[in-house]
Amino acid sequence: MGALPVSVATGSPTYYDLSNSLSQAYAGNQIQVDASPVRFALYSGDVNQDGTIDLTDGSLIDNDAFNFASGYLQTDLNGDGIVDISDALFADNNGFNFVSKITP
Repeated sequence: MGALPVSVATGSPTYYDLSNSLSQAYAGNQIQVDASPVRFALYSGDVNQDGTIDLTDGSLIDNDAFNFASGYLQTDLNGDGIVDISDALFADNNGFNFVSKITP
């Protein structure tokens, strides 16, 4: 969700770059991931989409990792096609920092 309203036209794509400024996202709910060039990213880890990254999300990731799940899955947070410890680290770090969604 952008910080400001974005016009959307029917029949043509709408582009909105969230990566170049913290103020691009609503309530600045992003994190800087690179300094040169400056890049921002959205948080990852709310697997069950309840608005908070917590142990429930970690448990879902852990279950899929234990079962060697692969493919296009919500628990594959880094998008490499395999659910493993690297995905659990995203959720664990963001949960530790109390990351949750911010809505208008």
